[in-house]
Amino acid sequence: MDQQISLLKGRMAEALVEGIFRRARYTVARVGRESQIPAVMRIGRTEFTPDFVVWRALDEPSLGHHSYRLVAIEVKYRAALDDYLRSESLAHSPEIGRQWPELYEIVVTDRPAPGCSCFQAVHVSSCVDRSAPASIDLHLVAGLDIYRKTVEEYEQLVRRIFPILGSRPDAADGGRKPGAWMPGREGHRHRRPRGAAPHGHRASATSEQRQGASE
Repeated sequence: MDQQISLLKGRMAEALVEGIFRRARYTVARVGRESQIPAVMRIGRTEFTPDFVVWRALDEPSLGHHSYRLVAIEVKYRAALDDYLRSESLAHSPEIGRQWPELYEIVVTDRPAPGCSCFQAVHVSSCVDRSAPASIDLHLVAGLDIYRKTVEEYEQLVRRIFPILGSRPDAADGGRKPGAWMPGREGHRHRRPRGAAPHGHRASATSEQRQGASE
């Protein structure tokens, strides 16, 4: 039962993140293991493929053409965010960061630190100290143009629904989708940790200077 609940939470986290990006007027395409096109999107030798690829026009068309920003998104649900960032984040794999320079890992948690969002983001390729990657509230990620109001609306769903399903620190995590092989970690496959303590760290960040496209 714990595995089934964990799997359900993972799928719900993906649906919520997808909803946020669609509200922000992104086009969203699933390209993960559950889709029909993971092999088309795979880059390099790693087994990793993100859950989504999202894109949105950056400007008005010039000579009939838009400029677009293409972003890869990997979604995780974790009750214990700090534990995940210390040991299991994709930021621990330099090869994945090189192959996916616009990869954001978005961790959905129903136990954020006080004042922090339930939607935490890590720009995988920009992590310098990979021993302890830091996360930032999703609406503070520069360039994604996602309104705080949009994120807060989906946070209400996280806070209402996830506790009903249970969020025990000792719940088994084996039912979540398989993790990716992470280069540089010999004999270790990307596993999901058991929940532990609530998220207690919030990275400092500068708010975006321009407003986003969320409604």
